[in-house]
Amino acid sequence: MWKELKSYVNDFEAQMIKQLLEVEGINVLIRSPKEIGVGREFFGNGTIMNIYVDEEDFEKAIEILNNKEAE
Repeated sequence: MWKELKSYVNDFEAQMIKQLLEVEGINVLIRSPKEIGVGREFFGNGTIMNIYVDEEDFEKAIEILNNKEAE
């Protein structure tokens, strides 16, 4: 099951986080928040996104992001 890792990030940041986590073997799902109702196909890279990972990988993903922010 997917668990929300980070919300309301721009598409560029979401793609960077996705790459960072996928290199570590974590599957990532990026989706537009439902309340917006319009995705990146309309707004391009300015779209607000939510990032999800598998529940099993959630703690590892948090640790990776925290380590990256500390650099």
